[in-house]
Amino acid sequence: MAVTGSAGAKKARGLLNGIPDRFNEFCHMDQITFIQLADWLLENTQSNISEDISVEESLFIFLDIVAQGNSFKTAAYGWDHDVQLTQNIFLNIVNALHVLREKEELSPSCPAFNTSKKRWRMIHAWRPGKAKMDGRVKIGGDLGGDGLEVNQQSIIEALTALNNFIHEHNET
Repeated sequence: MAVTGSAGAKKARGLLNGIPDRFNEFCHMDQITFIQLADWLLENTQSNISEDISVEESLFIFLDIVAQGNSFKTAAYGWDHDVQLTQNIFLNIVNALHVLREKEELSPSCPAFNTSKKRWRMIHAWRPGKAKMDGRVKIGGDLGGDGLEVNQQSIIEALTALNNFIHEHNET
């Protein structure tokens, strides 16, 4: 992991080198699978995020929003970034997961998205009929109403790719 001395990098190192159960609880995957995913993304995708922010830290930030259900503001504070950078990191990982989805076939044994969506707390905030007419939903918002509008199907595709990767590489 190419990390610098930033607070976010230190937090990422702490998660990677910490207690495996805490890691699994935060990421919803084991550490080996996480590292394999980070390696895959490094080898197969281009990042538009500063080189000071590692792919591992970017994945943690993405998972802080998706798996933990935190807002962009909370994640930005926790990782010592501003909200706009946190949103850009999130979108960068979504785009990288789309590349994963395009390059890797879904396993026939991969659980359907509907059966694995309990893994992703962010989705619990989506209510049937909440998507706008153009299919966009607001994610990562807090009581202040901030957040990011994204295409719901795009997020589902990214999470499907992530679910498949976890299913295919899970060591636990």
